[in-house]
Amino acid sequence: MELLDQAGPGQLVTVVAPPGYGKTVVLVQWIRSSREPRTAWVSLDRTLDANRFRAAVTAALAGAGLPPGRLLHHLAGAAGARPGSDVVDELLAALDDVAPPVRLVLDDVHELTDPDALRDLARLVRSRARGLQLVLASRQDPPLLLPRLRGEGRTHELRAEHLRFSLAETATLMELSGLELTPRQVAALRSRTGGWAAGLRFAAIALLSTDDHQGFIDQFSGSEHSMADYLAGEVMASLPAWSRDLLLLESVCDLLPVGLASALSGQPDADRVLGELAEITGLVDRLDESTYRIHPLLRTYLGAELERHLPARYRSSHATAARWWLAAGDAVHALLHAERAEDPDLLRSLLPAMGLRLVATGGFAALRRLLDEARGAGGPDDPWALLLEAYLEYRLGSGTDRAALAALEQAVRAWPAAPEPALAQLRGSVELLLTGRVRAEPRPSAAGTPEQEMLERLARTTLEVASPDVDPVRTRQGLEELVLGAREHGFGWFEEWAWYLLAVVELAAGRYREMSGAARSAITVATMQGRPISSAASSVAALAFADVLGGDPVAARDRAAAVLADETRGEPERALRVVHTVACSDLGETAIGLARCRSALFELAAPAVVLAGLAVLEHRVELVHAGVDSARRTTEWLEEHTGDVAEILLMNARAGQATGRHDIARAAAESVVAQVAPPLLAHTTAEAHLVLAECALHDGEPARARAELVDAVHGASHLDVVGTLALAHGPLGDMVEEVGAEVADLVWHARLLAARAMVHGGSRTALSERELAVLALLPSLLSAAEVADELTVSVNTVKTHIRSIYTKLGVGNRRDAVLRARELDLLP
Repeated sequence: MELLDQAGPGQLVTVVAPPGYGKTVVLVQWIRSSREPRTAWVSLDRTLDANRFRAAVTAALAGAGLPPGRLLHHLAGAAGARPGSDVVDELLAALDDVAPPVRLVLDDVHELTDPDALRDLARLVRSRARGLQLVLASRQDPPLLLPRLRGEGRTHELRAEHLRFSLAETATLMELSGLELTPRQVAALRSRTGGWAAGLRFAAIALLSTDDHQGFIDQFSGSEHSMADYLAGEVMASLPAWSRDLLLLESVCDLLPVGLASALSGQPDADRVLGELAEITGLVDRLDESTYRIHPLLRTYLGAELERHLPARYRSSHATAARWWLAAGDAVHALLHAERAEDPDLLRSLLPAMGLRLVATGGFAALRRLLDEARGAGGPDDPWALLLEAYLEYRLGSGTDRAALAALEQAVRAWPAAPEPALAQLRGSVELLLTGRVRAEPRPSAAGTPEQEMLERLARTTLEVASPDVDPVRTRQGLEELVLGAREHGFGWFEEWAWYLLAVVELAAGRYREMSGAARSAITVATMQGRPISSAASSVAALAFADVLGGDPVAARDRAAAVLADETRGEPERALRVVHTVACSDLGETAIGLARCRSALFELAAPAVVLAGLAVLEHRVELVHAGVDSARRTTEWLEEHTGDVAEILLMNARAGQATGRHDIARAAAESVVAQVAPPLLAHTTAEAHLVLAECALHDGEPARARAELVDAVHGASHLDVVGTLALAHGPLGDMVEEVGAEVADLVWHARLLAARAMVHGGSRTALSERELAVLALLPSLLSAAEVADELTVSVNTVKTHIRSIYTKLGVGNRRDAVLRARELDLLP
């Protein structure tokens, strides 16, 4: 409590320790020990979505009697209906003027899993509302930017080491429990428990039931298994038989909602019994008004006893739990208990209800287990299992789609004469994804479950996005609705899928910043759902592609390599392979794996805009490392998949440059600029202007080259890409830097210079002819206006050249520029 009192104004207070360390107890005592500040308390659980989280927080604050009580009551009542950002923003605004600050305690933060609720929590943490002191209690570090907050001095933390019982505290606990132990016995007990409060409490309960204190302590072990085995047996022996029997039957479950507790024990009053045990013994924790949990060590012991002595009851209890959780809509818990019931028929019966929910929530590993376990009961011709198998193969993308198509064909052969509507709808969605065709049979008239409806919409949208004629505006709106719907239902994978499709739509629209944002959102959803980043490999590929366009091949290379190291397979692996090879090539590394990269591209099945973006990049690398003939095969492959598009003309123009046929290159690039064929990528026209600039330089027309570069820089900077401009070398590269300084804003130009330094190696100190002329006048201390008069140019042009000189020399003022230039022998 003294440590808690040391928290400074504006600091986030966190109490983080495993279960049984007394986190809640110490916070309750801390609050009761002082009248100020006023405190609002919220106990969190897994059922809280974002709306309920906001409502709970606002209601707790209003209940604390804050001055803006009317506003907070209004927010609490409207939290379920208003956008989350409005509620949180108004809540923080209301708290900003509260004095003294109100203390908001959020207990059991580890139970909060809803992505939107976690985002709202992060906003509360990041806020600097003067009237709020935020206190978090959790079993593990909450998913927040704690390292950054620590670095800023904004955290005040209590952890397990602060909550462990000292030797004196252990002695006090034993004394208050009615035990008379010697100092040596107390020290041994404290040593073997590590000061863990729950372990010490169990030890005290067991010691009260024996006269041989020394014998108990000699046999007592600090390991979880032996402590559970011994202490649970001793504690159970002191309980009435009816309590022992109930705890034994309930031990198959970690979480015990009261309905499940009654179903397992057959006792309608299980709620009352568990409540008494929670209040009297501490062997059961009450998590909320309707949920209990047996202490983990005790539950482990009892579960093993039930399985050992009553194996049939053990399995039937798990079957009961599986059906209960299924009815409650929790597929993961249902599957866990169905597996332990060792009942293939039960697993098979769960497929229709659980399979698609596992798909929607991203439980692919659980779905694989379910299919493997149920295969024996359903036989080889179960259409539910086969369709889910087909989808799983499609999702995992293991090499090709052959396995998915084979499962689909097998399901069609086993199709029942009168399929239930849900099965027919699943078949329609899977066929749409795998074949691109809509079934001729009419769609079931009855509305399906949310996951069925959403899978069908995602399948249709996937096909829309794959088309070269995708309408970004309409499709974007539909995907944003899907994101919100998936988030509302807790369908993590469907939300991630929609975010990725939105990234592709933004790519097609030339909104590269928005593309990166959507890809990052997809990755965030995956990681918040506990899936590895490799599960969002397609979105990682989109980010790596954006890195290449943005002139950061190092980030692209490292990002792609990190996911490829996880042995990613399927379509995401192919896209990552291409981007990784291109990034390595841009950095001057040998094109390792170029043939594998080409093979990956040619096997890729992706939206047309993605194919075009990757093919143009690989074509550029092939021209450098494999020659024109090899690059031509990539051009032909893209034409087969997209038809006559501007990117084909751009690739032909680059091939003409590579062979010295600048007339061919010019004609093809001019066709791109004239929009003879539609571009799939927004930056293709800027790339064509760069080709025309190089052709003009080759023909001895620097004025025309400059004009083409102005158009190239205008287009690239408007799209916020650097791309091929960073790769230009020689006179063309110098002109790119000079035109970039004149035409683009400072931020984009700095990115261009940084990218050129990255791909050409070392610091970019090569100054253009005009920059050297300006540099020569810097030691004279002439003003910018005087330098402009001397060179017969505008003052703005001189200022642009001076900024470019500073950037290239890595300095921030005229004096340092002169000194650096002399070090480089650019000035006498």
